[in-house]
Amino acid sequence: MRTSTEHAMELDRISARITALSAEKARIDAELAASTEELRKVFEVRMMDHFWPGRPGPHRTNLADTTTATEIACLLRISERSAHCLVQYSALLVNYHPRTLTALRDGAISWPHATTLLHEYTGLPHHAATRLEEALLPIAADTTVPRLSYKARRLRSQLHPEALEKRARTAARGRRVDLDAADDAMAWIHVHLPATDAAAIDARLTHTARTLQTPTEPRTLPQLRADVLTDLLLSDSAPSCHAAQPDSAAAATAEDGHRIRAHINVTVPVLTLLGVDDAPADLEGYGPIPADVARRLAAHAPSFTRLLTHPETGAVLSVGRNTYAVPADLKKWLRVRDRTCRHPGCSIPAARCELDHTTPWSRGGPTSHDNLAHLCRKHHMLKSEGLWHYDQPAPGTLVATSPAGRTYACDPEPPPF
Repeated sequence: MRTSTEHAMELDRISARITALSAEKARIDAELAASTEELRKVFEVRMMDHFWPGRPGPHRTNLADTTTATEIACLLRISERSAHCLVQYSALLVNYHPRTLTALRDGAISWPHATTLLHEYTGLPHHAATRLEEALLPIAADTTVPRLSYKARRLRSQLHPEALEKRARTAARGRRVDLDAADDAMAWIHVHLPATDAAAIDARLTHTARTLQTPTEPRTLPQLRADVLTDLLLSDSAPSCHAAQPDSAAAATAEDGHRIRAHINVTVPVLTLLGVDDAPADLEGYGPIPADVARRLAAHAPSFTRLLTHPETGAVLSVGRNTYAVPADLKKWLRVRDRTCRHPGCSIPAARCELDHTTPWSRGGPTSHDNLAHLCRKHHMLKSEGLWHYDQPAPGTLVATSPAGRTYACDPEPPPF
């Protein structure tokens, strides 16, 4: 058996290795940021000057940012939201905060520390941001990210030349709601809004949920809060003790015809719809949902488009019409085929995208299934600007060519069943 001294030596060795790897990771993150900014400058200066020599600076910079993000997303196989954050952080580090970049490259701070610092620098005049950087870098090198963020907010408030009330009004203009898919037919809704409203909403959810707690109520407080929120947003009446029972919120929502407002596609196998099979259905822009939920949606939600597929081949049998003869049916068929924006890695649902002629109509491209594909507005714009190029060598198969000349084959998703 090892002695206590040998165990201590082994722990020291592992700890030193972890510390060294962390420093190396920070150095790599710093180099990645520098390379990302280098790529952005190439797009901004060389490509933008080539395509639009007379365009104003801000438009050119914004387009360069977007172009770089689409390129980085494909190179690193990350979401464009993450790539866009990387582009913005990299530009700030390289051009405005080289001391923070140096600390990252030296391994004194990590990438989460660096992005937290950049977040606090944003919106400050240059001289105030420099003072904040000088004060926070020593703290960042010796504390955790949450503690750094707490101290940074207080110090930033002291250094900011604008009153908090004015900043709060400006920040409120950025309020938004985001949806992120999760596993097992679940999803997260993230809401960014003024803290006072958030606290009030949180308090109301808790208060209303507690009024529903009775000796016979089996739901936990977190479950009740979630059900109350669902009822408040989707129902025409106030929440009651008859809200969704445990583990059946989706069923209760589907059974109330007044609670569904949006028109979305749920692709259901024929045998699942008939109750013969329990193969999962496919919710547009999300993925598989349980068979029993799909059956209730198809039966009780007339605003849903019922999409039937062959139980063996997955071929579309119906898109809500008996015959396929008008452009509206072609749109539905393409929406089922594509499901999302067809740009590599983009997951925006087809319902929120635009149908694009791969070969432009003005160049003889037909309006047919083998020359149409869904692109979200951003990627459609990048194609129109001549930055990204697409070919469709086979129906539904897109080959995307990036501004840097790399190609990505985007085959259509196989049938969901």
